[in-house]
Amino acid sequence: MADIHDLFKKFDNEISLSTDKQNNLRKGRDALRSKIKTWFTDHDKQQPTFCWQGSFAMKTTVNPINGNEYDLDDGVYLSGYSDINQDSWPSPSTVHSWIKCAVDGHTQKSPVDKDTCVRVVYEAGYHIDYPIYIMQDDVAHLANKTKGWIVSDPKAFKDWFIKKVQDNDEQLRRVVKYMKAWKEYKEVPLKGIEITILAANNFEIYEGRDEKSLRDTLSKIISTLNENFTCVKPVSPGEDLFDGISETKKNKILNGLTELKEALDKAIEEDDPAIASDYMIDMFGERFPKGESPKKSDETTASFIRTSSPGVLRHDGRSA
Repeated sequence: MADIHDLFKKFDNEISLSTDKQNNLRKGRDALRSKIKTWFTDHDKQQPTFCWQGSFAMKTTVNPINGNEYDLDDGVYLSGYSDINQDSWPSPSTVHSWIKCAVDGHTQKSPVDKDTCVRVVYEAGYHIDYPIYIMQDDVAHLANKTKGWIVSDPKAFKDWFIKKVQDNDEQLRRVVKYMKAWKEYKEVPLKGIEITILAANNFEIYEGRDEKSLRDTLSKIISTLNENFTCVKPVSPGEDLFDGISETKKNKILNGLTELKEALDKAIEEDDPAIASDYMIDMFGERFPKGESPKKSDETTASFIRTSSPGVLRHDGRSA
């Protein structure tokens, strides 16, 4: 059987954000935090606090295909409202306008005021999202312009995932990234948070063999979803992210997971790394490295040794 763990590690390096891209995000985050703090000071408002969240904070961000934007989520936590009744809180639209004004002009493109965050877009091909929260009774409330203040705690989710990694292995992070790269390439209707929950809850460690860990994790995910097709968020408000999913979407997800698992089965059983990698390239695209066929054995490639002396004959008349 082919050992394609090294190919997966190369693939992980290919799909992971480069140091330059990570530094760009951190520099942008720090500069924008400074602008937001200055705006709050200038407008006599209590200083907010910040907490980066999402895939970048969990180290599961994947390089997008075809130069699509990569991103960072940096939560803004407003101060001075935790002891005030929600009826007296500023509206989500109001706090969005504060952040939008604070970051306006930082980049050539105007900030985008979305329902759940204010987005700052950089020409270099990345963006930073600023969701806005108020903490009350240890519960985070997100400013959603269409739904009002809703319970949502990305920091708790980040902490939950990091604990999962600590209790298991760094291999879990790589499995999540492999699945994210697969879902983007194959256009499987799964969100990053859904993949993260499914992988973390069904993770099967296989030391030194990422392909087997991924295959075994997928097997467990498929079995779990066939029993009960749910994806429950492990932190407040604990909603089922698959609630109300259509049969068409459900089948696409299950069929996609099964296809990936079966391709891994074939790759793991294949003796030739080159052929094994072809199965993976079909699942992940050309970013997955091509394996090399093993060299032929000495028996099939042995060359004759030339000497200046004739062959010595045995007593039976045959050459030695």
